[in-house]
Amino acid sequence: MSHTVTKTGIRGLLTDVQHAYVLTTSTSPTFYFKLFCGNGIQRIFLNQTLKQLGIKHRYWINFGGISSSSQQRRQAYLRKN
Repeated sequence: MSHTVTKTGIRGLLTDVQHAYVLTTSTSPTFYFKLFCGNGIQRIFLNQTLKQLGIKHRYWINFGGISSSSQQRRQAYLRKN
């Protein structure tokens, strides 16, 4: 179980999880999501959902522009992350 529901809200039970990494890909550049789309992955998924579950250290790594990237750039991304 990842959480319990209390009278004051949800209490996360994943406090033993030290780090959570969310790896995504997109056709748009990462800055587009951060600046023009409200940075929903960071703002909602990482800073709300995962935090509420008790995970303290949360990271988002996006590979933007994947549809126009080269095979070498994709492989470099995979090696790095």
